[in-house]
Amino acid sequence: MTVGELQAEVAYLGFETRLNDEAIRRGFIPAVNRGIAELDALMPRTERVTFYHRPPADLLPAFSSIRKSPGETVTVSLPDGTRALSARVSGTGTLIFSDGSGETRFPFATGRRTATFSRNVTGSGTLLLSDGDGGTGDADLIAVRAYDSASADGLFDESGFLAYRVRDARPDFHAFAPPFVEYRGAPYTGEYRTANGTLLLPASAPTGEYTAVIRLAPRTVSEADGSDATVPLDGALAALLPELVASFLWLDDAPEKARFYYETYLRKNAAFRSALRGEGDRSVRGNGW
Repeated sequence: MTVGELQAEVAYLGFETRLNDEAIRRGFIPAVNRGIAELDALMPRTERVTFYHRPPADLLPAFSSIRKSPGETVTVSLPDGTRALSARVSGTGTLIFSDGSGETRFPFATGRRTATFSRNVTGSGTLLLSDGDGGTGDADLIAVRAYDSASADGLFDESGFLAYRVRDARPDFHAFAPPFVEYRGAPYTGEYRTANGTLLLPASAPTGEYTAVIRLAPRTVSEADGSDATVPLDGALAALLPELVASFLWLDDAPEKARFYYETYLRKNAAFRSALRGEGDRSVRGNGW
């Protein structure tokens, strides 16, 4: 179905040969895209993004917590070969990290809670724990973990997890889809997190190839595409669009008409979902208006 054919069908449902009303005409493309997004959920397009994870080694396995008194400065030089670090602090102060990329200041005032600072490391790195800007409180450098590797696809997040930015690999990323993560061709049953298009694996996750299963964002159409552009939906899904788009267009000016076409759409939608579940064909009434 082309955009022009869809527009003609929607106009027919509104007893028109074309969409003459300017407000309705301008609302057509937004209504189409809204309809595409709703229908895309019935048969979402999925993809798999594969990456390789290797548990990094901690180059400071024997690090012990350090208490900093007011006015004191604590310095920790990171071992050669450090490529990522994670430092956990508590109290009040400023953590200053310096490496080949420059200096980063991390002020904190946690009370009895903790805060975590994480970065990839370039060249030689140093951590400096000080009072900070006017701070005079006690602070604890609870843990420092210096890793020998950092994935090219991500950084260690605040919790010390390795972050694989799936959204960067697929700009059309929409959401993670079941089974979400696969390992060696099977659903992964270990610990992981997902957030903002990113997959987070703990450093202890097994070495190997992982696959993030994702749902792609619904495709859209624009005025610039022209009437000959194809509606970006499977043919069976596109057949549900006319009544759905009509219900959106006439919702304000003709609510009864809009409600009728939405109910027609819902019946067709239910028949389509039944067919997907293998429950056999369902007869669907015409518009009957």
